[in-house]
Amino acid sequence: MDVIDLLITIVVVTILVTIVLAIVTYVAYKLRLAREPSTLEPGSDGLRYFVRYAPPPSDPVAAEPPVTAEHATEA
Repeated sequence: MDVIDLLITIVVVTILVTIVLAIVTYVAYKLRLAREPSTLEPGSDGLRYFVRYAPPPSDPVAAEPPVTAEHATEA
């Protein structure tokens, strides 16, 4: 087998493998589309996967800035 024949074989096999992978990918894509739910009614706020976080009401005492300790050098 010449070098040219070997290169031609490699190119032809590469092209055929690429075509087969493209067909497999297309079939997998179509199967994935068929598995998706057709239509889901979104919630009132449009959120499907997440829930809004409502922080607890703020405590006026906790809203004050923390008291910092004096340094030993500031005596």
